[in-house]
Parts: sequence; C-alpha cells; structure tokens
Amino acid sequence: MKTHYHLHKLAGIILALLLSITLVDCSSSKSTKTKYDDKAFIASLERGLEARWKLTDAVEIQDIKKSDYEAFINAELTRISDYSSKKYKSTFLQENAIAYINSLKNQKKALKSYNDADFQTKWNKAYDARNAILVKIDKKYHLKINKKYNSYLVELRRSGNATNKNTAKNTALNSLIKSIKFNDKSDDGSGFIEYSATVKNTTGYDIKSFSAVVKLKDKSNITTDTQYINTENWNKNEKVQLKFATDKDFTSYTVTKDYVDFD
Repeated sequence: MKTHYHLHKLAGIILALLLSITLVDCSSSKSTKTKYDDKAFIASLERGLEARWKLTDAVEIQDIKKSDYEAFINAELTRISDYSSKKYKSTFLQENAIAYINSLKNQKKALKSYNDADFQTKWNKAYDARNAILVKIDKKYHLKINKKYNSYLVELRRSGNATNKNTAKNTALNSLIKSIKFNDKSDDGSGFIEYSATVKNTTGYDIKSFSAVVKLKDKSNITTDTQYINTENWNKNEKVQLKFATDKDFTSYTVTKDYVDFD
C-alpha cells in the first residue's frame, strides 16, 4: 500500500511540474509576441495628410513662401518619420513607408534650391515621386481621410497614377534602347557603310514617333560621328529596321533617346 501511495504522490508531483512548465512556456510565448505597426503607420499617414492639407488650405498658391513649404512637409514628417525603424508585417508596406518618408525628406532637400532657377523643377520631381508612392499605398490600404479633403485625395490619385504610368513607360523605353544592336552592315562601294538593327517594340505601348541619337566612337572613346535613327507608328510587339550610314571608322557606339511620343 505504501509503495502504491508513493507512486501516486510521485505522479502528482510530475504532473504539477509539467503543468508549471506549460504555463511558463505559454507566458513566455505571449510576452515575446511580435508587435507590428502596420495599422499605426496607416493611421499616422492619414492624420499627416489631413494636417498638411489643412495648412495648404490656409494659404493662397501665389502667396506660398519657403517657410510654408517646410511646414507642409513637417506636418507629415512629425507624424510618420519614426516609422522608418518600426516593425511591419507587410514587406510591401515597410518598403513603401520608408520610400514615402524618404520622398518627404527629398522635398526638404529641394527647398535648399528655393532661390535657384531650377527650384520648381526639383520640387516637382520630388513631389511627383511622393505622389506615386502614396498612390501605391492607397491602392492597397484605401486611405481614410476627412471627407472635406476628398478632392485632394482624388487629385493625388490622378497625379500619382500618371507619374507611375510615365515611370513604367520610361523604364520600358530604356530597356528598348539598350536592346538596339547594329549587327548588320552593307557596303555599296560609295564610301559609306550602312548599319542596321532589327528591333522589336517590347515596351508594351504603341509608339507614335521614335527618334534616337547614335554616337560613334573610336578606340580612344572619342566621338567620330553622330547619326540619327527614327521610325513612325511603331506598334507594340512590331519589329522594325533602324538604319544609319557613315563613312567614319568607329569601334563602339552609344544609343540615347532623342524624341519619343507614345500613343
């Protein structure tokens, strides 16, 4: 009987220890649960936009000063700058949150040129980049702002979409230009040699007018001649032949955009 009693007592102690370990593990699991700031960032972003637009409403466009621009930017940055180092569950949001914060900082950098002739160009570039990122975030998270600012959000979406579309076109165009290789040549005996490249429009867009500059260089990288190549009504996925003729010797060449008009 005593043996049975001691075994029963021992089993009770083991069970108590197991329960204790389980409770400690559960407590530890709860205490180490990762806190993500996705929702907090979106809420702060929304409040920052409202704060910025409240300031823009208070000043006429023709009366905007450098200090006003700084205030517009700071209205957002003071609310979201700390989120550069926060934890996010969504890698998409983390990347675009950091990119958006950096775009605001780039707007600040543009203000250093406030008294220069190219200020508006620098400001518009930074402003468009900001809008493009904001549209990406808005498409996924559907920003909620005070209804009195709805018109601002609509305009921002339009501007950002246009910027993103232009960026996509320019990226595709740069890839197209890099693909131009003048692998074929013919000599009719006149002293001029004709070079040609067969190129497919891989941009995904119809091109109404295309013109590029071809600079021919010798072994010392000195430009020996400059030629132009062009074509019209170049539909997407269509192949065309681009040609130029020269009587100059060259060992390499570069192709850069001259003028391109998408349909």
